[in-house]
This record gives sequence, structure tokens and C-alpha cells, in this order.
Amino acid sequence: MRDDPLLRLGVALLAAALLVGAAAVAAALALRDAPAGGQAARGPGGEERPVVAARPEPEGTAPWVEGEAPGRGERDAAPPGAPGRARPGAPPSEGREPRRAQSLPVARAGWPMPTPGELEAASGPRRYRLPPGAILALTVEDIGLYRAPVWNTDARWALDSGVIHVPETSLPWSETPERNVYLAGHRLGYPGTGSRLIFYRLDELERGDRVLLEDRRGRRYEYRVTQKFVVGPRDSWVMGRVRGRDMVTLQTCTPIPAFDRRLIVRADRV
Repeated sequence: MRDDPLLRLGVALLAAALLVGAAAVAAALALRDAPAGGQAARGPGGEERPVVAARPEPEGTAPWVEGEAPGRGERDAAPPGAPGRARPGAPPSEGREPRRAQSLPVARAGWPMPTPGELEAASGPRRYRLPPGAILALTVEDIGLYRAPVWNTDARWALDSGVIHVPETSLPWSETPERNVYLAGHRLGYPGTGSRLIFYRLDELERGDRVLLEDRRGRRYEYRVTQKFVVGPRDSWVMGRVRGRDMVTLQTCTPIPAFDRRLIVRADRV
């Protein structure tokens, strides 16, 4: 029987089956101990270690900065759209004012055109008294504006009474690394109101002209004009803060009489 070929074949098949079974058991044990997806792997001492998937930073990623505004020869073209947004999952910047989705202030039209007498008065110095409730006085000597009242609301009554500060934006004393004190006023306004022609000459400002804010305690905040450009009525990104800048933004409607654009003058703190 030792030389029986059928017996030898049966023994060989049995040995092969045992080897295959042993390999399958070893593979099953290895799969049981291996981490999968978000499961925990085990260290040398049997302790669990979290498995973190590595994700490289995309090439070209850089902190957000605002793009250059149009030059003097491009004032009729809107600047680029809102700058790049924060990366998904990044925490919001502390103290950042929300960007508005609606139109910029001073969106109405149909103002009465100024009379020759009003234009003559606007060409000279215009001095205001700071009424109760106004938080700041605005002085821009190069356009004859002295101590114009600034109200901390964008309500219509405030806009018809002087200059408004958009409440969601910075104040000169805000405790933030950057500031954008956003002020708006009428180009024409209604006759007999405190806002009549208050920003009529805003387009005359040039680089280096002084903008002065004074609070009710007499503290002064001085700025110098650095930019002047035109945007669309829904370009609310101009109200946001800009990294590395402490500035005031003056805004009014343009051109006369369409008023379908917004003239932006920015001045940086000195």
C-alpha cells in the first residue's frame, strides 16, 4: 500500500489544504488588528493611537490681502471682486466686521440739483456745530468741511442730518489690529437739511490731503488720503477691514445725476 499512487495523491492534497487553511487564518488575524479609516491603531504596548490622514496645504495658499484699487485712469471701472475667502475649516478672524450682502449706503436718486447760490456756498468753508448724539466731528479742510457731525447709525434721518458711520464697521478707537472707519454722506441731499452738498466736493480730494476725526472728548485721529476709486452699488467688500491698514473710508454717490456708482476715498492713519 505504500506504493499506492492514489494514497500518495490523497496525502499531498491534504497537506496542501492544511497550508491554505493556515494562510487564511493568518490573513484574517492581520485584518482584524489593522486600523481602518478613522479607527484607532495600536501601539507597541497595546495602547490606542489615533490615525490622522495627512492633507498637504494647497500650493499658492497665502493670507488674504486686498487687491489694488484702480488707478486714476481707471476710476470708471470697478475694482476686482471681493478678495479670496478664508479656507474651509479656518476659524473666523476675531473682531472682523460682517460683510454686507445688500447695497452700499446712499442709494437713493432724484435729488434736487443745487442752485448757483448753494454751489457758491459749497465752494467755501462750511462749518458745523456738533449736535447731541453725534459721536464724531469730521473735518476735511481741502473741500471746506469743518466739524461735520457723524452719527453712529445708517438710519435715513441720520443720513439727512450729516454723515453716517456704518455701525458694523470700525471706530477710530476699536481694539482691533486693523480698522476701517466707514463713513457715508450725500452728494446732493435735500435743501434745508444738514446733509445738503456735504460730500459734493469729495471727488476733489487728492493723495496726501488730510482727513481729521474728533470724538466728543476732544481726541483727534488724523488720516491722509491714499486712494480714490469708483465701485458698484453692491460692492460691499469696501466696508471690510484690510490687513495691515488703519484707515477711514469716505463714500458718496457718483456720477451726478445718475448716482448709480459709489465714489470711494480712503485715508490711512498717520
